Amino acid sequence: MGGPGLALPVAGGRQPQWWPDGASLAIDFTAGRAMRDGLVCSPADLLSCTRAGSAQAPNKSGVLLPFSENELRITDRGLLVEEQRQNLLLHSFTPTAQTVSLAAGDYVLSVLGTGTALVSGQAVGTATEALPFSFTLPTPGDVLITPDAGLMFYQLEQGLFATSPISSGATPATRAPDTVSFHDASWFNPQNCTLFVEWEQVAPAEYAQNGVQILVRWRSEQVYSRVRSGGRVIGQIKDDSNVLIFNNGSTGTAPLGVHTAVLALAPHDMSIAWSASVDGSGGVINDTSGTPTSNTTEMTVGGSGGGEFLNGCVRRLVYWAQRLPNSQVENLV
Repeated sequence: MGGPGLALPVAGGRQPQWWPDGASLAIDFTAGRAMRDGLVCSPADLLSCTRAGSAQAPNKSGVLLPFSENELRITDRGLLVEEQRQNLLLHSFTPTAQTVSLAAGDYVLSVLGTGTALVSGQAVGTATEALPFSFTLPTPGDVLITPDAGLMFYQLEQGLFATSPISSGATPATRAPDTVSFHDASWFNPQNCTLFVEWEQVAPAEYAQNGVQILVRWRSEQVYSRVRSGGRVIGQIKDDSNVLIFNNGSTGTAPLGVHTAVLALAPHDMSIAWSASVDGSGGVINDTSGTPTSNTTEMTVGGSGGGEFLNGCVRRLVYWAQRLPNSQVENLV
């Protein structure tokens, strides 16, 4: 299967358009650009972020970029959307040995820089920049974190996987969750459309909340449909009566890395395709059982608006205001 090819040749020496032919909306987060109805704009012209407080995000080179409150965290890796986390270590950018009293639960220690951070006490292990150290405390206890001189940052957070760095000072620091939504979602017609999404799976899919990591989710009144990663890469489509009429996708979970999926919708004609990167082979599934919801009142990206976070980067979104043939759908992934 071929890729979607966002750079299309144009005769006459004009700047080539970067979005696929026929698309009515496209966002390339990795390049910080967007288009709606042929008019070039920025992602912030289409999307808003709600996040109480500042945050950071690493680019492809590992450089941490700062983002202010309610600012979309867009780097050359894409749009980063994460759940809330707290860094339990103090003065995180000047690492020194610290003893931390922890409740029972799952924890992960991540670091930046050369060298290691040693964990001792109620848990024993080593964290490096390439390999965070995860551990579980069955009962409350103390752990000692001992960094060496090569480290520039460390973070201890409760959870099953490491998230982006959280800068702390004299007290533990919390990064609020990202909620990303379109200013206006009326352009999305679930009864005649094709939606392409490319994302970087950063958090292991097996650790997803309820097995779900939202890529795109939309609502018609109180009826929700979505394209998701997590336990499976799958499209879940409901009709106006809140009946699940399409619930198909890959049989396996997406490994870490970059993947694509394409959802095509029309009454009694629904398909989803996914890239070979997801499960080693890729695939497409068709269904003719029902009619999707008739309108869209809200659309979120990378989460449900309060949970089921991708904890990764959405790289590209492309929307066609028509249901493309299955041959084209398969070629897009």
